[in-house]
Amino acid sequence: MTRSGAESAFRRGGPAADGAEQGARSWVETFIRDLVLGAPENILHDRGGLAIFGPPLVGFADGEDPLFRRFHTVVSPRHLMPREVLRSHSPEAAAGPVRVIVWVLPYTEAVRESNRAGEWPSSLYSQARNNAAALNELICRRLAAALEERGQAAVAPIMTGAYDAFRDEDHGLSSTWSERHVAHAAGLGRFGLNGGLITPAGMAVRIGSVVTDLDVEPSPPTAGGHLHPCLGADGAGCGRCIPRCPAGAISSAGLDKEKCYARRNIVRERFLPLYQETLELLAASVVKGGKRSRGHSLGCALCQCGVPCEAGIPRTGTRNGSPRA
Repeated sequence: MTRSGAESAFRRGGPAADGAEQGARSWVETFIRDLVLGAPENILHDRGGLAIFGPPLVGFADGEDPLFRRFHTVVSPRHLMPREVLRSHSPEAAAGPVRVIVWVLPYTEAVRESNRAGEWPSSLYSQARNNAAALNELICRRLAAALEERGQAAVAPIMTGAYDAFRDEDHGLSSTWSERHVAHAAGLGRFGLNGGLITPAGMAVRIGSVVTDLDVEPSPPTAGGHLHPCLGADGAGCGRCIPRCPAGAISSAGLDKEKCYARRNIVRERFLPLYQETLELLAASVVKGGKRSRGHSLGCALCQCGVPCEAGIPRTGTRNGSPRA
């Protein structure tokens, strides 16, 4: 099928053949890549035009994958189902296929390098992380709008009123849509000791997603289950992220989310007033306890930098970051 034929099938509301499906997949991947690499939100203008992210990874999850039902157990009973999200947005589209388009944005070397040492996250990382939220919102809006222009239904869960971040009785800090878990369902990685997702581009990333009725083949599932070997019961895990956390929030048992959250609040209180005066910070949505506002978020991520999984998938069978004998 010619490019124009694939595009025509795409516009009619879903590719009608393999060529059209591949055309739609390629279009989505190219659209996200070009948007990320060309967006002003991806540039730190007060740092000489430094880019925050390099080329993104893109995956496609089947909205009916049983993994989404499991998220009710591992994330929160309130975690949204893709079909529910699409039905709320476009009731007429909810009877057909449901896919989740997921993108992984890898921080550039300069951003990652700045955050590899010290007790506190670097000002460069903090600014990059904050502005990344505005970039993610831009991708959500533009991708959903572009899909709808081509006859598809599309919506970003984090942009809807159904999205919330809260404390769950059984799971502690939780949300109604976990981008990390959705990315795992899209075949983009496995979870590490610190709770982050180790993707082919590493763990120092940001993730976003859009739910749509675009009928494309889902990405192959991540091989080897949901846990990376750094969580192996045989003691072969790396463990390099444990001493990287100044709050002691990471142990061989995993991440203590409350300690991590408390540390991030300290970072915010200590540095945000200064950064608001001295850095170009973009505002984005902040959702907590059912309330949405515009604001800033600095984060920490010391455990995601200066570790073997920072920018890629480390070799299996490592201990303390070095290959095992």
